[in-house]
Amino acid sequence: MYLFLFQLFGHATVVLLGLPIPSPVMGLVYLFGFLLIKGHIPEPLQQVASVLLPLLPLFLIPASAGIVEHGELLKDDALAIALAILVSLIVSILVTPYLFMFFARLFRKTL
Repeated sequence: MYLFLFQLFGHATVVLLGLPIPSPVMGLVYLFGFLLIKGHIPEPLQQVASVLLPLLPLFLIPASAGIVEHGELLKDDALAIALAILVSLIVSILVTPYLFMFFARLFRKTL
């Protein structure tokens, strides 16, 4: 129920405000904020997550099919795509440790 509710809130926000991001991403931002405020994961959400987590690799199949289906488009923009992936990888590698330390300190204070 939590997942559907936050997906709905995300979709409503994206549609009403005309935001250029996917509705599920906005829903996950709302869910993340809710979990930070709540301070723990509700049991129903934990049960759903324990079922979905092992199935996570299956969500990569549509992306793989899209790569195969749109190979010509990818060839045209291969350099831009490769550059975007490289930059995002470098930024992720540089930012992740600092985010981890920030949240580790934050949650250490609240416990």
